[in-house]
Amino acid sequence: MSAVDNTSDNARDNARTTIYLVRHGQIDANVEGRWFGSTDQALNPLGQRQAAKLGSEFERIFPLVSSIYSSPLIRTVSTAEGLSGDRLPVIKHAGLREYGLGEFEGLHFDTLAVKHKFFEKNHQDQDHTPPGGESINQVRDRMLTTLQALTQAHAGESIVVVSHGAAMAIALSCLLRGNPYPFDDYHMSNTGVSTLVWDGAWKLLSFNEARHLEPPLPAAERDK
Repeated sequence: MSAVDNTSDNARDNARTTIYLVRHGQIDANVEGRWFGSTDQALNPLGQRQAAKLGSEFERIFPLVSSIYSSPLIRTVSTAEGLSGDRLPVIKHAGLREYGLGEFEGLHFDTLAVKHKFFEKNHQDQDHTPPGGESINQVRDRMLTTLQALTQAHAGESIVVVSHGAAMAIALSCLLRGNPYPFDDYHMSNTGVSTLVWDGAWKLLSFNEARHLEPPLPAAERDK
């Protein structure tokens, strides 16, 4: 009996796949400094303009894209639809949702830090879970599972993934540094674009590209 030829499988596993990671446009909670993970909120007027600017430069920013995926929350779906226009349908994927804090949803960052010691506890233990919420490691696991599944499904292609600041930062920190925490170095601006490539290993070709927002918006409208 002849040996099984795994050449095609190996080639598929090592095919160069490009994932354009996009953070959603601005929402009011971003300006107010409140944590909206699983909490839903529509894009504010600036966020809508940010998404539209992505769409106006689609061919430059996202060349040869075959599919667009989005977290199911309205802020990400609206951003994905804004950048896509009528080019491609937006596919919702629950694995791309934001880091949910359960009973701590909607709290100001200062309240999380001072009253609940949330960030201190996360620093001590990445399995720390707020009441009814997720741990950093749980977010890591579902984001990596999702990105790996999309990479396999679109081997050799280029796709857009629209997700959230903390969730993508956790994934990038794990993929590039081997640890999901601390992840602050990988937190993107609203509608920032990062280019992640798989070709047998993960590589970050660009991070938080935002030339589509130039020239700068008036001071009162800049991303906060």
